[in-house]
Amino acid sequence: MGMGRVEEMHHVTPKNRAATGFRARRRSAVTAAVAFWLLLCGTGCAAPPTVEPVRALARVAHDPAAFTEGLLISQGMLYESTGNYGHSDIRRVDLASGRVLARHALADRYFGEGLALFGGRLYQLTWKSGTGFIYDADTLRPVGRFHYAGEGWGLTRCGAQLVMSNGSATLQFVDPADFTVQRRLRVTENGSPVTHLNELETIDGLIWANVWLTDDIVRIDPADGHVVDRLDVSALADLMPASADVLNGIAYDARRDRVYITGKYWPTLFRIAPPPAPSSLQKASADARCQSR
Repeated sequence: MGMGRVEEMHHVTPKNRAATGFRARRRSAVTAAVAFWLLLCGTGCAAPPTVEPVRALARVAHDPAAFTEGLLISQGMLYESTGNYGHSDIRRVDLASGRVLARHALADRYFGEGLALFGGRLYQLTWKSGTGFIYDADTLRPVGRFHYAGEGWGLTRCGAQLVMSNGSATLQFVDPADFTVQRRLRVTENGSPVTHLNELETIDGLIWANVWLTDDIVRIDPADGHVVDRLDVSALADLMPASADVLNGIAYDARRDRVYITGKYWPTLFRIAPPPAPSSLQKASADARCQSR
């Protein structure tokens, strides 16, 4: 897919709105909101979650024609789900070079979304069709499908369940066997709902979520849904060309304890240095926190 095609596709749907111009507006809004919070609260309110700037440790090539919707790493390989009608696929990518090694295209009527690995199988959501697909992780061969209500955005594994986002402030914990909803978790920051939760990843028992149309990643405690902190990725987003779209894509290499991020049409996959989780959360295992009620 050439870059001319990439430019042409930026306006296919509202969900793939181009990033151009939103960052400056968002930063002005954030600055004003912080000032307003300080004016209202003074010293009488609980402090908002910490905002941590993200620093890049390394860069890896990433397909600039990939409209990234889902991202994960397993056994040293990068797996990616891409979106846009007529261009969606699931692919296996060489992490070191960014070269696409294998791919399976979706039918034109499906818009690819979030991706998760469970039991040696890859689970891929689609945006509005209510249908998801299951693949053999080694071959990308389709082995099944599943159905769900509403939109599909992000997907990650959390213990024995999969966790879905749908663009709202609510995460759904589902049974991978039949995708029935086991529980719903409202995500809040200082008591207010955090909407537009998009691509998801689980790292050290916390759910990381891209917040659509921002340069932020929120880290969520799956026990109660509160935002532990925010990661500010604006410094890396600013390095991207005008053809790049929004931040979207978090992948954790558990074998090497490395975190990677990218975005839609980004030519770069960044390995980042994430800040440590708060000490109060570090003692609980990932499975224990994911299974909390």
